[in-house]
Amino acid sequence: MKKTVQFIITSLKNKSVKTKILGITIGLVILMGLTSTIILREILVVKLSEDLDRRAISIASDVSSRSIDHIILRDIYSFHTLLQDTMSNNPDIEYIFIVDQNFEMIIHTFGSNFEVSDELLNVNMIDTNGDITNTQLVVFESETGKIHDVIAPIFSGDAGFVRVGLNEKQIYNTIDEITFLLVMATIIIGGLGFVIAFILTKYMYRDLTQLMHTTQQVGKGNLDCKVDIECKDEIGMLAKEINTMIERLNDKNEENNRFTKVLKMRNNELSLLHQLAVGSTDIAHFEKLLESTAERLIEELGLNSCFIEILLGGESLSTYKGSKWCTNCTSFEEKLVLDSKHFFIPFKTKGKKIGQILGCFENDPDDTTVKFLTSFARQLTVIAENAELWKEIKYKEELRLKLLDRVLTAQEEERKRIARELHDETSQSITSIIVGLTLLEEYDIPSSMQQEIIDLKEVSQRTLDEVHYLSWSLRPSVLDDLGLMPAIKKYVIEYMKKFTIDVDIQVIGFKQVRLSSIYEVTIYRVIQEALTNAARHANSDNISIILKHVNGVVSVIIEDDGEGFDVNKTLNGKLTKNHLGLKGMQERIESIGGKLVIESNTGIGTTVYMKDIMIGDETGGEAENNAS
Repeated sequence: MKKTVQFIITSLKNKSVKTKILGITIGLVILMGLTSTIILREILVVKLSEDLDRRAISIASDVSSRSIDHIILRDIYSFHTLLQDTMSNNPDIEYIFIVDQNFEMIIHTFGSNFEVSDELLNVNMIDTNGDITNTQLVVFESETGKIHDVIAPIFSGDAGFVRVGLNEKQIYNTIDEITFLLVMATIIIGGLGFVIAFILTKYMYRDLTQLMHTTQQVGKGNLDCKVDIECKDEIGMLAKEINTMIERLNDKNEENNRFTKVLKMRNNELSLLHQLAVGSTDIAHFEKLLESTAERLIEELGLNSCFIEILLGGESLSTYKGSKWCTNCTSFEEKLVLDSKHFFIPFKTKGKKIGQILGCFENDPDDTTVKFLTSFARQLTVIAENAELWKEIKYKEELRLKLLDRVLTAQEEERKRIARELHDETSQSITSIIVGLTLLEEYDIPSSMQQEIIDLKEVSQRTLDEVHYLSWSLRPSVLDDLGLMPAIKKYVIEYMKKFTIDVDIQVIGFKQVRLSSIYEVTIYRVIQEALTNAARHANSDNISIILKHVNGVVSVIIEDDGEGFDVNKTLNGKLTKNHLGLKGMQERIESIGGKLVIESNTGIGTTVYMKDIMIGDETGGEAENNAS
């Protein structure tokens, strides 16, 4: 049941407004007609039944009063005539019969061969012991329908009784006739209502259709349509509001179009400027970008032609694009008088002209286009200035790298000189002192002085060892003689002796490969600095070094298990003398084209990566491993 109701509701929802209105009209007419018919039938049944009762009593009383003489005289013929006249005048009489005071049948209207049954006689019996002056009415069902039976006494019951039975058929025939008339009236009124509703709905539906069509057009983006409804009812008010809405949407759409145009111009400007800014460091590439920029300006701004000239990095670049020849666009005089379809915008920086844009529009440009060109010219000026600054920065960076290379070279040369002097001169002098002290031990001298000589000899020997280590640290001869790998291994052995830290070395791909001096010295010094930092600042117990050479690319990984530090805070913070070592490592690796990456956090140790060091096309042999 619930599904059926839901289905009916859904079906009604999907019907058109026209169908719904006509359905409501017809439904109301039918409902009112049926309701009126049913109520009227019930009222008529009640009223006509009451009227039938009164007629039955009246007929019975009339026959009773007229039968007194006939019953006294036993005039059967007159009885028969009386009954026939009564039935002919009242067609709804079902039967009439007369009984004597003992309820013996005297005459009836059922026919000569019909005997009245005791059941019919007993249906309406009057109490002879009581008041029998009044009539008595009984209603009962029979084969022919409902019978209103009335018994009336004749001469107070002393002469007998009259029984009259009236059938309700006539009542229902009358009611059926009235019902038929009501149904016909309902049909006629329903038809008239349908016609009237159809006509009114047609006008209303026409307006609704126009509203629907207009809203569909608005939904498709057509804001030039308008609802043309002149009525002042709710539909007319709705049409007025829709027209107001369309006008506001038009205003908003125009505003959005203006904003979109400005935004598109701005995006185009940023796109063009980004390309030019990225390519401003490469003169050859920038000239191609300048040509494509002129083509895009012609395409997007509707230009006939465009000329762009700019001084970039001390070099003048220019481009001319356009399918239509324009004399104004090929005349580059600042004093040239241009009309509204031509424009000339110079670039100036520090009061000096560094370029210009000239062009010719197909149509008069709007304010947005003019603002775009002005802003574009300003940004081109900034690009030119940035190119000059970039050129200057690049020159200074190249100069800095050259100076750094010279400083490092001079530093290494000075290290070699100092190491040589320490080895050749200082070491020899200390050795001579040790030899002299040894000779003094052979003389007969007091024991106290003998002990002092021994102490001096030990101090001299320690000093000699320190000088040897210092000389070797400044510039190990093995680095020049045998190369990077033996030098690092030798340094690690000395390092472990001095700091009692376990160092593990893994070498991959360096077999029979010798790097150039600048690479060997730089990598050696960075490893030396990293190990020194691990010993002095990290409190490490274990250090791992991995040196790898693959396809002409060298990479180094140095990892310790020390205390670690905050890399970002240290490298990006204020530069102090404690950070010069890290900065120096970074500068050294970058000077040979590599990258230095340091990963560390407090409590988890430090890892130093040296990568992307391009040394050439040498190919290393199989992996060589050495753990100490």
